[in-house]
Amino acid sequence: MTLGGRITLARESANLTDQQLSRRIGVLLKTVRNWETDRSEPRGNKLTMLSGVLGVSLGWLVSGEDDETENLEETKALQVKMDRLLNLHQQSSALIFEIQSDLTRLQSRIDDDEIQT
Repeated sequence: MTLGGRITLARESANLTDQQLSRRIGVLLKTVRNWETDRSEPRGNKLTMLSGVLGVSLGWLVSGEDDETENLEETKALQVKMDRLLNLHQQSSALIFEIQSDLTRLQSRIDDDEIQT
């Protein structure tokens, strides 16, 4: 896939028209259309803006390949969040068990008190 094809694909995936993209990037509609048809290529600063507006990595936009470093960092960040979530789940499970035990003990005392009265 060409650079123009990737721009078009990313734009359509972001649910933007070519006119909306041109406004967000600050270029003429004709310029976006020229990029998408490979008649011209965006300069570096516009490539960076395209990457941000379209929500794709600059590496993918330029070469069609994902930036492995970026993916690795995202994966690590997600793993940290998952570990935190699992830890919170374990803590909440232990707390639920403790509360259930306390309620059972309290209910037992209430039942004993009712029997004695």
